[in-house]
Amino acid sequence: MTTSSKAALIPWLSLVGSIVIGAGAQVSLKYGTNSRKNATGTLSRYLSPWVGLWAAGFVAATILWLIALAHLDLSYAYPMLGLSYVLVTGMAAFILKEPISRLHWVAVLMIGAGAACIARSGL
Repeated sequence: MTTSSKAALIPWLSLVGSIVIGAGAQVSLKYGTNSRKNATGTLSRYLSPWVGLWAAGFVAATILWLIALAHLDLSYAYPMLGLSYVLVTGMAAFILKEPISRLHWVAVLMIGAGAACIARSGL
């Protein structure tokens, strides 16, 4: 792989990284707030390492998003953020053990299909 083709991958990897890290950060935030339900006081309830991980993930995802936006069309990149809904729902079901209805899964699959259509249009 040449240097220029490696450089061409950076925006795509940044976009994917932003989506994955952002989705993981949301799950971390939910886990952090759930784990502190019995904490006394509003501030202590929301101060946990998981919430700190969310903040770090949010910053990292934002930096990667900025890199992606510097090189990709907004009309292409922004709809791809819909994939975060797919990832968050999957992680909520499998990591947080949240119940997800069939209709919810159908909607998530439609979001994924829409992102796939946009991805193919950008090739």
